[in-house]
Amino acid sequence: MTVPEPTPDPSRRASFLRRACFTATAAALTGAFAIALSGIATTRGAVRPDGQAAALAARQQTLLTARHHCHRGDRNRGGDRTTAGSGRV
Repeated sequence: MTVPEPTPDPSRRASFLRRACFTATAAALTGAFAIALSGIATTRGAVRPDGQAAALAARQQTLLTARHHCHRGDRNRGGDRTTAGSGRV
């Protein structure tokens, strides 16, 4: 029967490097979150109606409604309810 050797202790340099990377990552994420919150606070959460974001949202809404052709399960449209789907999504 062989006795397993104890695992060597990790070097101090590797441990320090790991801790430093963790701290740097945590600080970067905290900074990014703070910048995002300050941007929201600056605009007070509102989007200018003549801005680029409003134009992009309007375009996406137009594209979404233009290509939506599925009427399965849409009970507000009326029509023949006997041929409609089971209503499950």
